[in-house]
Amino acid sequence: MKIKQANSYAMHALMYMVRHITQGPVTIWTIAKAENIPYRQLVSIFKLLTNAGIVKPADSGKSGYVFARPPGKVSLLELFQLVEGEPVFDECFMKHCDCQATADSCEIYATWKKATASVERQLSEITIESVAWGHPEHYFPN
Repeated sequence: MKIKQANSYAMHALMYMVRHITQGPVTIWTIAKAENIPYRQLVSIFKLLTNAGIVKPADSGKSGYVFARPPGKVSLLELFQLVEGEPVFDECFMKHCDCQATADSCEIYATWKKATASVERQLSEITIESVAWGHPEHYFPN
């Protein structure tokens, strides 16, 4: 399994918002500059986040974004699946062979399903709010 870099950008943008939540709305430009995330990519990510109801534009008269839902209600699994555009652990990692196996007929697939169900459960329990304070502030190198 490989997660797109856009997931890392989205997670870091939301963690930035958590860390600065008391300072009011934050602009995409501010996040892009602070985290060294490509601005255009962050604009696309914020469209996804807005459409999913995770963030929303600030009230009229203010620029920037705020959380549409409490960040303690946004799981890493939800975020990863949103950015990936599909379930993260939907199929066997050996999907490229033509074996037509199922979890009932293949020990490898059954083991994969069991392991990914555990990871999926853990990611569903971890929220953006909880990781924001346990992750060092940094920015992405050019």
